[in-house]
Amino acid sequence: MSAKLPNQWKSILLIVFAALGILGLLGRGGYLIWSVASAYSPTAAHASSDLAGNVLDAVSMVYCALLLVPVIVLSVRLLRGGTLPARTIPPIRFWQAGVLGAAWLVLAIAGSLLSTRFAYGWVVLAVFFPLGVVLPIAFLVWIGLGGLPTGSVRRLWAVFSLAMAGSTVLALVAEYLVVGAAALVGWAALLAHPEWQGLEHQLQTQITHAGDMQTALGVLAPYLTNPLVVLAVLAFASGIGPLIEEAAKPAALWLLGRNLRAPSEGFALGILCGAGFALLEGVTAASGFSQLWGVGMAGRAASSLMHITASGLVGWGIASARLGKGWWRLGVAYLGAVFLHGLWNGSVVLAVYGGLRWTMQKGQFDLPSLLLILAGVGLLGLVLLLVVIALPVANRALRPARAAPESGAPEIDV
Repeated sequence: MSAKLPNQWKSILLIVFAALGILGLLGRGGYLIWSVASAYSPTAAHASSDLAGNVLDAVSMVYCALLLVPVIVLSVRLLRGGTLPARTIPPIRFWQAGVLGAAWLVLAIAGSLLSTRFAYGWVVLAVFFPLGVVLPIAFLVWIGLGGLPTGSVRRLWAVFSLAMAGSTVLALVAEYLVVGAAALVGWAALLAHPEWQGLEHQLQTQITHAGDMQTALGVLAPYLTNPLVVLAVLAFASGIGPLIEEAAKPAALWLLGRNLRAPSEGFALGILCGAGFALLEGVTAASGFSQLWGVGMAGRAASSLMHITASGLVGWGIASARLGKGWWRLGVAYLGAVFLHGLWNGSVVLAVYGGLRWTMQKGQFDLPSLLLILAGVGLLGLVLLLVVIALPVANRALRPARAAPESGAPEIDV
């Protein structure tokens, strides 16, 4: 009995975590519906957009909450004396990839047509909206996991759940702390320069009466394109943010410790960490593209590929370090993932900055703006090409390792 006690406690803790995660996600979904319903006005220009974004986000929270249920069911099964043997997901086949790709394409096209041709067309596909984010993630996870050792089914769901409802929150808290510290610095600067306070109030008034996002961006454009502001955004998006997120995403793998049997297993479970993080971030971000459904879906699919590949790399490094194969591997893997993530975010910042500069020219040709847009889009395409190649290549390179676990550790569950 005493030998089983640690695993029993693991199951109990996972059940508690998943239950709290479900309550948190459903609570956020309910708050989103309540907030938009209480402030809804059919005459407001932005009412339909706000309603769509909040409803799609709320529906996504329900989907994410449902994805936490399997870890509860499997943990209860173990507590009742059941067993969960190790499973290896077979490599994806061509026809399976085709079915997933076709389903996603149909969903993206149908959503785009409905959202652009009908004022409330998004309502029809609201229930299917999260699938636009889930399907590419499932496809990418299958490519990355296929043929690699992962442990039991409960281990797969546990790692995914911990990343989705745990690592995402952990990263957000850390990033908000950084933003809060920056806000305190800004507040101190306002106190030191009282003449700036009038400008702050004027800016707040203009944004409040903007009415829609396009007008608000027009008001903010002169400030957002300030070189110092751009540098600050670039430093956070390409440096601080990736440092935090790539450390937080694979947090579940640190809990596994030496239970990881091979670097290949760390890579596979790291992919699941990236998938969980990408899913919650993806549905939240994509809900803001209710009028550009296809663009939002495509953007999240590409971003999910980056998250999954980067986390797989860090997972490989964690397993290598924990199995005594050199902590330098973890350092190289982590810095590589941060660089990949930072380059991705930085290219987006450059493209957006160039677009804002172009908007300020009011139709006049501006070479620096064009170069910035081209540089951002070009870098983004380069990183996308890199991760598209890296994920299946890494899977193929690591797949033979599953036949002989390098640590010699017995098969265990999370």
